[in-house]
Amino acid sequence: MFLNSQTLASLRFFEAAARKLSFRKAAAELHVTDGAVSQQIKHLEEALGQKLFLRLPRRITLTEQGERFAFTVRKALADIENEARALSVGRASTEIRIRVNPSFALRWLMPRLNDFYARHPEIKLFMIAEYGDIDLSERDFDITIEQSTQPLAGLHSERLFDEYITPVCTPGYLEAHPGLKTPDGLADCTLLHDAHAWSGGGNDAEWTTWLEEADALPALRTHGRFFSLADMAIQTALNDQGVAMGRTALVGNLLESGALIAPFPLKVKSPASYWLAYPREFSAAPAIASASDWLKAHAERFLLASPF
Repeated sequence: MFLNSQTLASLRFFEAAARKLSFRKAAAELHVTDGAVSQQIKHLEEALGQKLFLRLPRRITLTEQGERFAFTVRKALADIENEARALSVGRASTEIRIRVNPSFALRWLMPRLNDFYARHPEIKLFMIAEYGDIDLSERDFDITIEQSTQPLAGLHSERLFDEYITPVCTPGYLEAHPGLKTPDGLADCTLLHDAHAWSGGGNDAEWTTWLEEADALPALRTHGRFFSLADMAIQTALNDQGVAMGRTALVGNLLESGALIAPFPLKVKSPASYWLAYPREFSAAPAIASASDWLKAHAERFLLASPF
């Protein structure tokens, strides 16, 4: 019988090595030695009677047979993992992995988590701070909250809420820049950009969107400093170093407290909304439903109380 305990165990080693194209990297991922990976691959090749890898100087590549087998094994393991997760998240007590943009997690989600745990003590949340395109073949989350211009392909997606943007700065920065009475006065200021505001947007996407609506100087859109996280731009603004593009979800509390102010009345709808998404096979899982309902309820409360 081909699928005995040893060959079944070797499939995980093969999948990792085929994905990484490195026995060393596969060993690091699986927390075993390089030799253990090499032995498992050797056993699998002997059981199949086929070479799966070409061992070249300083690197390995998949053979034609290895490519075909890797595709099948990767899909089979992913299907098993997904079904196992679907069963797991249906238990009375479980852990849910939530993928969320770090800035959204820090400024919007984390301040609300005590309420979730009070209502759902049986559910443990594991927060994964990530952003960017999602590769479903290597999915490491159960629920994701993404800022996107459209529903997430391959997942059940619901719009959590729309986002609105407006420039923000400290009262001290505004006082030091009297030209901020009009948007063209931004020419004398340091603009602070989130260079990854949403997937597919340019590194000046938010400022470009607002400046076009404000009919301000178009050349301003590339002016200033660029950051990989919105929270970094916000914190720089809080340090009196420039004007950040404020999002509803990230600066609402700061505007209410007076730590930041909005120099202009114009609030522009962002091309990207916040989407709540998860694999369709999780739709019937009670824990997923509880987390999803809680997120949607807090999104509704937030919109009602939003200063934007």
